[in-house]
Amino acid sequence: MARDFMSYYSCSNPVDSLGWTPIPGIALDTLFLVVIQLLAVIVLSSLFHSFLRRYNQPTAISQILAGMVVGGLGIRNAIVHVDVDNVEDMYNGYISAARILYMFLVGLEMDIAALRSTTHRCVAFTYATVAASLFLAAIVSSGMYGSMMHSPVRTPEMLAATLMVALTNTSSIAVARIASDLKLTVTENGRLLVAAAIGTNIICVVGDGVLSSTRMAKEKSQDLSLGFVALAAAGLAVWAVRPAVTRVNQRNVGQHHVKTWDLAFMIAAIWIVGNFPQKLGFDGLPTSFALGLAFPREGPAARSVSDALVPTVNGLLLPFYFATIGMRMDFNSMSGAIIVPGVLMMLLGLVGKAIGAAVASAYLNIPLCDALRFGVLLNVKGHVDTMNMKFAKSEGVWAEQALYAMIIGNLASTLVAGPAAAVVLRKEKEAYARRHQALESLGEERELRMLTCSHSAHSTPALLSLVELLVTEPETQPAVQVLHLFDGGQKRAAAAAAAASSTTPYHQQIIDEYDAGRDAITDMNTVVDLYWRATGVAFRQIDIVGRSASRDVDAVCRCAADAHAALLLLPCFKEQRYDGKMACRLEERRELNHGVLARAPCTVGLLVDRPYRSIGASFQVPCSVDTSTRTLLHPCSDRAVTHVIAAVFLGGPDDREAVSVASRLAENPNIGLTVFRFVKRSTYDTVTSSTSRAAAIAAGDDLEQPLNEGDADERFMWRFYELYASREMAMYVEKVVESPADVVETLDAMAGMFSLVIVGRGGRQPVELLAGLDRWAEAGREMGAVAEILASNASMEMGSVLVMQQHTVVVPVRR
Repeated sequence: MARDFMSYYSCSNPVDSLGWTPIPGIALDTLFLVVIQLLAVIVLSSLFHSFLRRYNQPTAISQILAGMVVGGLGIRNAIVHVDVDNVEDMYNGYISAARILYMFLVGLEMDIAALRSTTHRCVAFTYATVAASLFLAAIVSSGMYGSMMHSPVRTPEMLAATLMVALTNTSSIAVARIASDLKLTVTENGRLLVAAAIGTNIICVVGDGVLSSTRMAKEKSQDLSLGFVALAAAGLAVWAVRPAVTRVNQRNVGQHHVKTWDLAFMIAAIWIVGNFPQKLGFDGLPTSFALGLAFPREGPAARSVSDALVPTVNGLLLPFYFATIGMRMDFNSMSGAIIVPGVLMMLLGLVGKAIGAAVASAYLNIPLCDALRFGVLLNVKGHVDTMNMKFAKSEGVWAEQALYAMIIGNLASTLVAGPAAAVVLRKEKEAYARRHQALESLGEERELRMLTCSHSAHSTPALLSLVELLVTEPETQPAVQVLHLFDGGQKRAAAAAAAASSTTPYHQQIIDEYDAGRDAITDMNTVVDLYWRATGVAFRQIDIVGRSASRDVDAVCRCAADAHAALLLLPCFKEQRYDGKMACRLEERRELNHGVLARAPCTVGLLVDRPYRSIGASFQVPCSVDTSTRTLLHPCSDRAVTHVIAAVFLGGPDDREAVSVASRLAENPNIGLTVFRFVKRSTYDTVTSSTSRAAAIAAGDDLEQPLNEGDADERFMWRFYELYASREMAMYVEKVVESPADVVETLDAMAGMFSLVIVGRGGRQPVELLAGLDRWAEAGREMGAVAEILASNASMEMGSVLVMQQHTVVVPVRR
């Protein structure tokens, strides 16, 4: 077995060339045995994962274990006895294909805007772990000199340099796959891990290139200018990918997927560009990753490439990629002389990463326990495919048994990462569940993660327009998830009904049903692409077949939890008719609103959209392309704005959340905000004036006694007055009311004045202000009395209504 490894690493070219010429000597019966291996890996990994998933283990762990079992069955030995020049060369071909294609997908799916906001943390963490690992490897290299060698090397510095790269290296593919599988990439810590792994891997690739160039210069086997050629070609490809893909999108505008010839051309270009550096003797991983980063994500081109590559890569290439780590194990050849150095290599890498992570935790204010877990994950080695083993062998750096020891160490480091990732996932879930997911408590240092949900392209523009106004800096805004629940069940029912009364052949009816669902998705794609290009905000569309209200509620809440959303926006069940009246057309939409409000893991906003409003700007187009000719002025200045909105405050957490959303909207220069606070005349005295209230709140700032709901409202409104009203960013108005008629009259008078009115959901507002509004409270159980008054107004001049429900943290009761 060890000799097989040496034959692999002493081949003429350590980087696979399968993408250019077929590997010589591979017979059809050999490929048949490889297919058997692949099928066995898929079946066994599925069985293992059905058990390990209960413990939050990623699929990569199951696939490695399946590879160990398949390797122990002797199939690999059967391949060796077939007439193959180099079986490890053949394995390396599949591994190379998986690396090139998957790293392109990692770059394509990476949230660049969210990564910008954490660049400082990622760079600091990467440099700390890399520096600590390099320093440790340089120290211990002299002590490991005798254990890694049979004969002295030409210079001990070669051993130190090779060992530094080996201990520092991180398998970016393994870390990215684990983070994606466990849905850690939506969190800041998950993005930190993936970015640090990729940065570490690229640094090691550069170091490997330096070592290779040194060998080339000494042996004069190749021209050093080939390195500059590979770098120039990669830079040219990355620069040209955006205009080329933009032209493809323009030719296929309004389509869900691009044409077959365009898709084939793009995939072929990705493959050629990723393999070109490898043909010249360098690693193509950074090139494929950079190509994915530069690839435009909006439009049908990205969807087509992703839909074509993801099933193949995730379903075939990656399972075999991770399984080959276990397949290379030969239990018959194990001995203490191999296991001890392998474990030592793993521990040394772990110590180096832990030291760097501890230093970074002190600098970045990360809990030490979390930083140490990150260090364990950054010690994942996966395949030793970034090391130039031909260089190590030619310089006499590695003894034959040392290579096999490294395989064991890499396998152990990857398997250990599974439990560490499970702990990180559990900590992230607990932190999200215990955190108050409300805009009222959202600090400036925290990012606003949003999820929108809609049933059709008709209701989506209003939600995305609201998202556009909430985003103040699109270049640092995390991607907004767009959950599309299209009516697949109704399409099937309609198709079945048509089958009973039509002479159309059955197979054609199935195609029509498929086309109907595809048209709904394509319409949604068109809207999402339009807003992406116009606003600069990244959107991620998720298409789910709507089945029943209960299942849809489960899907929406699950997606919100997976996305770690702080704000969930969805359309209200009330829809505007052409005559201006609001009506509930589908009872399932009402059940969906009710279920989401009851079970959502974050703040919820129900948007009562009025697309047929007769005056003013609507929420049907982005602000950047709005063609409305009516001039609106900011309530505090003569500045022209696109929307004039209002927020209604009675009291309670839901109303505070409504004003918090309105305050965030007021930071947008296209918004003019007025906040109306309703006050009962019987309780209105000099204490409720702004000046007296400010003195009372300021005097109680240092009190540690708990606040009741009224004190919380006073402190919140004073903070709003100081941050927005006093700076003329918003208008603050107090409305004194005596009877329910005054409340209804004031709310009805908002028709024609505001394009959006933000209110809190009923149930937690002061009872004295809701007295006499029982009729509206009963009719609007999902929205509350105030929202029902505004939403049921049939005036064509009334604006849209956003109903907010603040998230409540549920503390589990210990028994």
